[in-house]
Amino acid sequence: MDMSPYRDLFVSESLLHISAFGELILRLEDSPGESAVIDELFRHAHSLKGMAATMGFEQIVAIAHGMEDLLSRVRSKEVMLLPDLADLLLEGSDTLARLTSGVEAGSDTGEDTVGLVERLALAASSSASSSAAATATETDTQTLYPATVPNRGAIIPPEPSVPSSHQFRQADSFKSIRIKTETLDNLVNITGELITNRYRLTEAVRLTDAAESQKALHQLSTLLRNLRDEVFKARMLPFAFIAERFPRLVRDLARKQGKEIVFQLSGKEIELDRGILEDIAEPIVHILRNAVDHGMESPDERVTAGKRRSGAITLTVRRDKDHVEISIDDDGRGMDPERLKRQGFEKGLISREQAAEMTPQEAYQLICLPGFSTAATVTDISGRGVGMDAARETVQSLAGILTIQSQREQGSRFVMRLPITVSIIPALIVQSGPLEIAFPLTTVSRTVELESSAITCESGRPTAILGETSLPIRSLRQALNLPAAPNSATALQPVIVCDIGQMLAFSVDRIVSQQEIFIRPLRSPLSHLRGVSGATLTGDGRVLFVADAGALA
Repeated sequence: MDMSPYRDLFVSESLLHISAFGELILRLEDSPGESAVIDELFRHAHSLKGMAATMGFEQIVAIAHGMEDLLSRVRSKEVMLLPDLADLLLEGSDTLARLTSGVEAGSDTGEDTVGLVERLALAASSSASSSAAATATETDTQTLYPATVPNRGAIIPPEPSVPSSHQFRQADSFKSIRIKTETLDNLVNITGELITNRYRLTEAVRLTDAAESQKALHQLSTLLRNLRDEVFKARMLPFAFIAERFPRLVRDLARKQGKEIVFQLSGKEIELDRGILEDIAEPIVHILRNAVDHGMESPDERVTAGKRRSGAITLTVRRDKDHVEISIDDDGRGMDPERLKRQGFEKGLISREQAAEMTPQEAYQLICLPGFSTAATVTDISGRGVGMDAARETVQSLAGILTIQSQREQGSRFVMRLPITVSIIPALIVQSGPLEIAFPLTTVSRTVELESSAITCESGRPTAILGETSLPIRSLRQALNLPAAPNSATALQPVIVCDIGQMLAFSVDRIVSQQEIFIRPLRSPLSHLRGVSGATLTGDGRVLFVADAGALA
């Protein structure tokens, strides 16, 4: 019988089982006696083995069977799940993922799994006496990753259980279907084109001033909003879609460096656009790796500093209206802004004058400059000064904001504020000279009109006092290399204040409007333009560039 038509279904279901392995194994390592976790792991391994046997994938069957046998011994308390056994189970999970990816690609990975199967069988055959011997050395093992003591190097997800595959795909429905990602992308593009054409119709109807047309246009706008909302819902995925790798990442890095870290993750149920989730995973990985490598002290250093032996890293996802905040907090050594400024000057990234004028928040942003690193040596984890640069660039490309807070010896906090979706967003349209340009509202903090007398000059730059903040103002004309504005009798100067982790202000000729825009990507050579991240069409057919506030600063 030809089983190839069922391959995609096998891959999809298998990846759901495998994605659950990592988190469950880490939870079991923390609480070896938690029978519900063992049972859930056992079910995933058994289901995967059964599906693979039906399809004839013998390597997957052998590994899943070995894991199943080992988990059976753990469940019967014949074997204690010490870190080495957890490593073995995680290795099995990784190998299953690679083999399944090979099935998806329609190719044989050529991976030799005999050794892994033999090690799983050997571990599963361990008797109660070997378990007792392991218990005698448990105290030494717990120094690195204790199994039962809370807040001592454990990986503790706050949720009581892992979503089943049915919950993972669609928690609020009795049925779910699979839709190709290309189809979802096309739906968004079509919706965006419809929104653009709505503005063109609005302009045409405005010129004709036909009452009946106005009514029909209003109905069309309502239907388009409903269509947009439904299309976005179809593209939304829970943060759990990318979250399963993070506890494992922290656990492995901490163990490699001999550090004890409690990792907590909350908000996995919060949903974002699939495209944002795929792009934001790597910045989160960069920040977590830095938190473990740079931010967290060794256990002895923490005790000497009067802290708990184990450090804490927390990843929290929160929904705020049409935005999502992803924050990563650690209670490590924190950052010294003066040291950052000194290193920035020594590396030639900033001048001495710039360093003297920098606020602590601006100094923290230095770690996002290309080539900046505080590491004394380059390791396979960090030290080349590229991670945070890439992280900030990705966040800004998603019309998001990356903010950094820190306190010496207390820890650091990284917050990424992102829109729910980036294809169709609200924007502020402003004019400078002959150009109109759109600023995503996610980056606009406020708009003000300042009298000329309210703008002074400090260190050769126009500056205004906004509340309690002295904020340098840059002409958008100057940022876009446009001719300077002629002398104007206008008493008020429109200013937009942007927040991209630090406050920026741009003076503009006028604020045109606020509207929803459909962002189109730029292709070469336009993609190399500085200060723009995309383009959109107006109702009358004109092309507007979408501003990248960070690049215009």
